[in-house]
Amino acid sequence: MIKQKQTTRSDCNKHIIKREHYAKKYGDWKPKKKFDTEESAQEWIKQYKMYKYSPYICKVCGKWHIGIKNIKIEYNEENQ
Repeated sequence: MIKQKQTTRSDCNKHIIKREHYAKKYGDWKPKKKFDTEESAQEWIKQYKMYKYSPYICKVCGKWHIGIKNIKIEYNEENQ
C-alpha cells in the first residue's frame, strides 16, 4: 500500500500546494470542486445561495473553481 504524505500549511506557503486549486477540509488539503464552464459554476452559486463567492479559472488545472469574492477589489474596479 502506498502511503501519501500529509500536506501542511507550510507546504502551501512554499507553493507546493496551490491555494487556488486546493482547500483545507477537515485538516487536510483537498482539490476544490471543478466546473467545465463559468456558467455551471454560476449555477452552483445560485443553487446553494453562495452569494459571497465567485467563479475563477484555475491556473493549475484549467477548470473553473469557486472562491470568496474580494469586495475591496470589486469596489475599486467599479469606481475607476
